[in-house]
Amino acid sequence: MSKKKKKLLSVIIIFGLFITSWIFADTVSNSYQKDSVTQIYLDKFEEPIYSTLYYIVNYYYDKDNVDYDKIVDSAIEGMMKGLDDPFAWYLDSVETEESQIDIEAKYGGVGLTIRYDYEMDAVIIVSPMNGTPAQRAGIMPNDYILSVDGTPTSELGLNKSASLMRGEPGTEVTLEIYRDSWTEPKNITLIREIIETKTVKFDTINYKNKNLGYILLTNFAKTSSQEMSEALNNLSNQNIEGLIIDLRNNPGGLLQSAVDIISMFLKSGEVVSVKYFDGTKESIPTIPGNYYSFLQNIPIVLLVNEGSASASEILTGALKDNGIATVIGETTYGKAAVQNVFALSTGGEIWLPIAHYFTPSGSDIHLKGIKPDIEISNPEREVISMTEISEEEATEAFYTTTEKPVLNIEEDLQLKTALDFLTGGN
Repeated sequence: MSKKKKKLLSVIIIFGLFITSWIFADTVSNSYQKDSVTQIYLDKFEEPIYSTLYYIVNYYYDKDNVDYDKIVDSAIEGMMKGLDDPFAWYLDSVETEESQIDIEAKYGGVGLTIRYDYEMDAVIIVSPMNGTPAQRAGIMPNDYILSVDGTPTSELGLNKSASLMRGEPGTEVTLEIYRDSWTEPKNITLIREIIETKTVKFDTINYKNKNLGYILLTNFAKTSSQEMSEALNNLSNQNIEGLIIDLRNNPGGLLQSAVDIISMFLKSGEVVSVKYFDGTKESIPTIPGNYYSFLQNIPIVLLVNEGSASASEILTGALKDNGIATVIGETTYGKAAVQNVFALSTGGEIWLPIAHYFTPSGSDIHLKGIKPDIEISNPEREVISMTEISEEEATEAFYTTTEKPVLNIEEDLQLKTALDFLTGGN
């Protein structure tokens, strides 16, 4: 996995919330035609690859312990790296499972946010999610998961531990939990349920005697447009005098979800234009009937940073270029690659850039990003410990399954700047 890709992947696994940055087209069947051009390259690859495999099978001193699935995964990943394109990826079967869960925004599991503690060589719990089996069982932040169904997490690692804890609703999974205040670990058996994460969180903020709306959009999943519609329906009854849409650290998601959501804020016009690998071009317009008319009379602010990528930048470009919103924060990531997903027999997928998109004004933001109208950075926080879970981090993880955002106006300079802008303050 490339450094660029790793930068866009969260270090936290939210039992199925494996956040990536993409514009997602339909997954294409792994069937293909061996045309004459393709055959030329197949002939070129065949001899060195088969020869290498032959030497491993026949001469490698540890040949009886070779993991050939891993060799296949590594070979495919190497091919994608050979393109020297930061947005050409290979996801193995475990990573593919994670990304699909992110798209669906629901899965069968126990409702935990976790990360890996390399000092303890075990999985540490950031927080259980509200209303889930893990919360009801009394599991707490900073607890350690030593094993899943008897297999040590030190052997499984983060992704495989997460995968093993997921499963069909109604089935059991046993976690070996250790807490600092305990004298010894305890086995806790949980019954898996459907866990639904929320990609849209909203609230109202009373600031300087003005009632303002706030919407946090974490990524663009299948459920996001419906969640955004519910948020706007709620806020339309709150007599808000301004609206903040927070896209910070939103790495993207489904293109269709982005178009649906943009059409709620932009009544008509172009959302984005796309130029494909074969030279054809497409202009994608807004969807009639999605627009919320109460928004035309209130100012809108978009909060962005360098973690705002892909579909987030499509939304930002569409509202900025059409004069709908003021953009505050930091220059966005700069990803205008349109990827298509090709399923492979390994259970993995290759994510291949097949097109390039442009904002409504024709701007090419690829590897450049979108510069905000008002540039402001949040001060970097000092990292005291890579293992201890902060209260803020645990609280955010706890509300993953709810519509409630976690706000800290005093310490969030970008949010405070947006609020001051909407209230005419300094």
